[in-house]
Amino acid sequence: MRLDKPIGIFLLLCPSFWVIAYSNEGNLNNQLSLIFLIGVITTRTIGCVINDFFDKDFDKHVIRTKNRPYASKLISTKEVLIIFTILAMLNLSLFFFLNLKAIYFSLIAIIFIIFYPFTKRFFKAPQIFLGFTFATSTFISYAAVTNSFPNFIIILFFFGTLVWVTMFDTIYAMSDKKDDLKIGVNSTAILFGDKDKIAVALLQFIFFVIFLYIGYLNEYSYIYYLFLVFAIMVGVYNQLLIKKRDLALCMTAFKNNQYIGYLIFFG
Repeated sequence: MRLDKPIGIFLLLCPSFWVIAYSNEGNLNNQLSLIFLIGVITTRTIGCVINDFFDKDFDKHVIRTKNRPYASKLISTKEVLIIFTILAMLNLSLFFFLNLKAIYFSLIAIIFIIFYPFTKRFFKAPQIFLGFTFATSTFISYAAVTNSFPNFIIILFFFGTLVWVTMFDTIYAMSDKKDDLKIGVNSTAILFGDKDKIAVALLQFIFFVIFLYIGYLNEYSYIYYLFLVFAIMVGVYNQLLIKKRDLALCMTAFKNNQYIGYLIFFG
């Protein structure tokens, strides 16, 4: 379930809470915020279980993942299915607190979550698929707050999230590049080749431009832009970290993206 490594929860939480804050004039003191907090925790956990279940034969050949419980045979298939069932029931029970539009988008997200592990086998850029999976949370949260379909600004949040996730998961994939090439798994780190750092920089640039535009359209004050500048500084620091493609530093840069998410949220 990887609850001992909550970075994925923190990253997934940001897009939902960006949109809740935008849609609700910054007010998070409500039941919906709690529902989304629980939903993000259970969704990310389910994603980990599904991913590890289908990637067992890959994980055992990768240094970073070979000790995962299912890959190292610490738990059985039956136990994995029991864990998945309990988490799925908990996650689906949250539908009782959502309107129909939010449920529709949630069902689309479920399809993406289930199919994501398979994309590594045939799709050259599975990080983009993961970006779509993350980004559907922007539609779900907006529908939950307003009972409406996405407007133009929410579509910007969607594409901003898509670009952001593709960027930071490319950094994540850079640490697995050698192992992925050996076992035949696709990633954007492999797709971009020697241009991976340039690709990350370009994706970061697009991401920040999108959020500058969101601030402009919403007529946010200088406070928003101040926090955005701090977020950009984290992005620049991340570029320095991945300069030599050092595995540990790439992982640090990946984790640092949570601070970009927090800063934008606070702004």
